[in-house]
Formats: sequence, C-alpha cells, structure tokens
Amino acid sequence: MIRQLKKRFILTSMAVVTLVLLLVTGVLYFGARKVIYSDADQMMKRSLMFALGEKGGGEGRGNRFERAVVLTIDPETGAIENESSATLEHFSEEEQQELVREAAAGKKLKNKGVHTSVAKHNGKTYVAVVDTALEDRLVTAAVKALALIAAGVWAALLLLVWLLSGWAVRPMARAWDMQRQFVADASHDLKTPLTVILSNSELLKQQAGGDAPELDRIETAGQRMKDLVQKMLTLARMEDDPAKIERSALDLSDMVMETALAFEATAFEKGLTIDEQVEPDLVVRGDRAQVQSILECLLDNACKYAAAGSDITVSLEKAGKKARLTVRNTGSYIPPEDLPHVFERFYRADKSRTAADSSGLGLAIVQSVVQAMGGVVSAESSEAEGTAFTVLLPRE
Repeated sequence: MIRQLKKRFILTSMAVVTLVLLLVTGVLYFGARKVIYSDADQMMKRSLMFALGEKGGGEGRGNRFERAVVLTIDPETGAIENESSATLEHFSEEEQQELVREAAAGKKLKNKGVHTSVAKHNGKTYVAVVDTALEDRLVTAAVKALALIAAGVWAALLLLVWLLSGWAVRPMARAWDMQRQFVADASHDLKTPLTVILSNSELLKQQAGGDAPELDRIETAGQRMKDLVQKMLTLARMEDDPAKIERSALDLSDMVMETALAFEATAFEKGLTIDEQVEPDLVVRGDRAQVQSILECLLDNACKYAAAGSDITVSLEKAGKKARLTVRNTGSYIPPEDLPHVFERFYRADKSRTAADSSGLGLAIVQSVVQAMGGVVSAESSEAEGTAFTVLLPRE
C-alpha cells in the first residue's frame, strides 16, 4: 500500500510538473520565435511599403530594408520583375519566380526558408520575399536548447519529487507498519485462547453425549473466529515481505482439478453442477498453500452465491505467456457500484447476498497472493451471465 501511495504521489506530481514545463516551454518557444523573425518580417513589410510608394516605407534603395526582395507580377503577361536591388542568395531565378507565383496564389510556403507578403497595387501583384535561413537556424538552435533545458529541469524535479515522496509518506508508512504489526500480534495471540475454547467445547460435547446445541454454537463461532484470525495472519505475512515466501513450480492444472473435485460434495448439497474445462500441464511458480487458497476461495464463493440448480464453470487455459483461470457462477449478480470494491478488506456488497459466515477477507487474500505472484485478478458480473472471477498468472 505504501509503495502504491508513493508511486501515485510521484506520478501525480510529475504529471503536474510535465504540464507546467510544456506550458512554459511553449510560451518561451513562441516568444523566441516571434523575436527572431520580427526583424525579417519588419524588413519585408517596409520594403513592400516602399515599393508601393507608401509613407514610412524607408529612405530609399540601399537602406537596410533591401534584404527583402520585392517582385511584381504583370497581370497581362504574367512576367515577373524585381522591384528592388536585393536578391535571394540561396535561390536561383527560377526558384524565386516559383516562390512568387506560389505566394501570389495563396499557397503556404512551408519548409521553403522564406517569408512572404503579398499586396496588389495599380493592377499589379507585389510580392515581398525575405530569406529566413539564418532565422530558421536560430529557431532550431533555440528549440534544441529549450528541449535540453526542459529535460534537465524535468530530471532534476523527478529526483526531487522522488526524495520528497519518501518524506511525505513516511508518517503514513510508520502508522501502517504499527497497524500491521498490531494485527499480526493480536491475531497470533488470539490463536491460543481460541484453541483452548475449541478443545474444551469439544470435550464438553463428548461428556454431554453429543446432544448440546449450545456447545455446537460455541464451536461454530469459535471456528469462524479461528478462520478469521488465520486469514488476518495470512494477509499480515503477505504484506510483510512477499519476496521472503518460498516458491516452487506447481502444476496448476492438477491443483484446479483436485480443488474442483473437493467441492463436488458442497455443490451437490445445493443442487449445483461444477463443469471443469482445464487445459493440462499448465505450470506456475508460487507457494502451494497460497495458490490453494486462491482456488478454494473462488470456488467457495461460487458455491455460496450461485443460485440453486445452476452451473459453476471452472476453466483454465493458456493466454500467451500466462495461465488464465476463470471461475463463473450463474444466478448471482454484483451491482456495478459494488464491483470495484469486492477485493477490499471486509467490504460487503448487498447484505441480502452476503453469506453470514463470510469474513470479507477471502478476495483480499486472493488479490494479495495473485499480485505477489506477478499476476492480475479481476471480476465481472451481469444479470444474464452471472459473476466471473478471472486470474492471470505467469506460466513457468
């Protein structure tokens, strides 16, 4: 849980940082681009104004605006004439004429290395063209510099956020460790008095000749309490350090068949039918007891909540590099608002469909075990098809 919180803190913070960096970089880029091209655009426009004889167009030929070339197109003959003394050094005469015609036609001159401005006067079309090869190189250099600076800032902030995340979640991690240790210690300490209660209730039943409903109720409640304590201990061990758990190669196909066979009697009592569709020789790596708890929990849930006389389908098949286990029972339905919470501890959906002897920890244990094995567990439910739990585990 603490790792997930830390990861979420880092992802959220870096998403905000990335958004701000993109915004700042974009503003700097467009600002720099405008400044770099401003002189060339000013020259082009004032040269065009000078050619048209407008005021403010410059002081005459030979001034600094002669960097821009002004060409005219005769509407009758289509001839192109240079109205200025400047030339475009990087373009031949044919290329200049082609640029002028494209600009006059309203085409966008992308990747041409020029800026153009078009005006019409006395029946002629005037096209001012300025070579922006220098400006293009400056913009490219500015983009590279901005990208390098943004990448460096992003990396530095990532390191800072990573360090801050440990500091931010430290109090919560400490509280979580204390709570986990308390649960583990309390669960362990409860096992001894529960064992005494169950053993003495069994002894009293024998002395009473077996006819003692009060003792039966004590024993039933004690067994439920013992099962709850065992599940809490299992979760505590899983959260302590999953890497410490020894794992071995397990024939999941055989385990699924054996578990399904063990639940045949339970299913028969409710009029249920278990249909096995198991692909042979699918091997996974894990702890046998934990994998067994996954199978037993899913089949136990299916038997508890399936409608009497319905079918339970247990399927196991290859799914790429993983083994896909699906346990589906018809006749039961989990509302959409409850479905995302079914793997939470002690979460209860509709009380009318929750078994009285359910601890609310079974699916939480399933999720913990599956995640520790590098797998994924999910649930889906519909009124027409019932409820299905799917487990994906890496194949050996």
